[in-house]
Amino acid sequence: MRGEIICIGDELISGRVAESNSRYAAARLWPLDIGLAWVVMVGDDPAAIQEALAQACARADYLIVSGGLGTTEDDLTAAQAARFLGLELAEHPQKLQQLEDMLRPRGRDLTPEIRRMASMPSGARPLDPRSAGFALNSADGRPLYFLPGVPLEFRRIMEHTVLPELAARAGAGVVARRELRVYGLPESEVGRRLAGLTQSFSGAGLGYYPVFPEVHLILSQRAAGQEAASAALEPLEAEVRRRLEGHVVAQGGASLEQTVAALLSGQHLTLALAESCTGGLIGHRLTSVPGASDFLERGLVVYSNRAKAELLDVSPATLETHGAVSAQCAQEMAQGARQRAGVDVGLAVTGIAGPTGGSEQKPVGTVFFGLSHAGGTQTLQRRFYGDRAMVKAQAAETALDLLRRYLEEHAPVRGS
Repeated sequence: MRGEIICIGDELISGRVAESNSRYAAARLWPLDIGLAWVVMVGDDPAAIQEALAQACARADYLIVSGGLGTTEDDLTAAQAARFLGLELAEHPQKLQQLEDMLRPRGRDLTPEIRRMASMPSGARPLDPRSAGFALNSADGRPLYFLPGVPLEFRRIMEHTVLPELAARAGAGVVARRELRVYGLPESEVGRRLAGLTQSFSGAGLGYYPVFPEVHLILSQRAAGQEAASAALEPLEAEVRRRLEGHVVAQGGASLEQTVAALLSGQHLTLALAESCTGGLIGHRLTSVPGASDFLERGLVVYSNRAKAELLDVSPATLETHGAVSAQCAQEMAQGARQRAGVDVGLAVTGIAGPTGGSEQKPVGTVFFGLSHAGGTQTLQRRFYGDRAMVKAQAAETALDLLRRYLEEHAPVRGS
């Protein structure tokens, strides 16, 4: 089943008002496995509305129309729907009564303007006693829903009427979905590694899209019931993880920092950060997770050589010989953070975020990482591309991923 949404209003196509109803509807339709193929936006123009309705009814299995059902003369949707369907536009008795019942306790009269909300094509049924909106079927049986453009009213009718009715029409079992987040591979490489995957799993689906600096995967599995569909996802996910070789950094809608936080808390480990080029971004991401105080002891932004030496015991000789942007400096920063704070793990980053400051030997985007723990200290070098914000974002992501890999791959060693 493939559907379409038409959003009507001059305020939308002029950019004066941001259109949000289609986004909301899409997000609610997707978990129900109700396909949405087209979203169209048109102004308060009878010809444009007629054209959009004709196009939708020629290709969509269901149609949701948002907007143009108010009390003013530029609310044209009901009249244009009647015209397109070849039906008479008439006041619906039940809707008139609902409006009167709503207004009476407020001491308000049913004015001609408000009566417009009761006008709909003959044979249509009202959708909500508190607002405009109606539904009917096309000549060939396609469900057509006409909803108000006010987001609160649109969402209420979607939840109470449209979604349950469309879900009942869709039928054909249950779809379970799971999100995996991938870092360290470009989208093209993710696609190459996962090519042909779903052919080996009956009822399986796979979608992926980039969300900088990650690639997000959506795994889906159809089965007769929810339990069977969820169980069928397990081997599919296992194969995805096998092909991506450790590049899955989070799952189930969790972020990388949430994954790291859970690992640190679960292993009862404490952490200290030493950030240079990321300027506190790693600390910001970790402290966005509730309960971060359980594992994060401190975070230092050490931008100058003096700060690195005074606060982290980085050797002046290291800074003089290798420079602040070096594996040696990252190593000593991580060690200093861990030892000074008396924690289990020290994580450090130093690099050149740009747009200036690079050299032939160390171009802009060069970043070094250090990770110190009871088993030793490891370093990592990477080169990132993009503007300053993109380099910082990739550096923070890589630092967190380095920590994640250590926590997942090594049994914790307590003590110093």
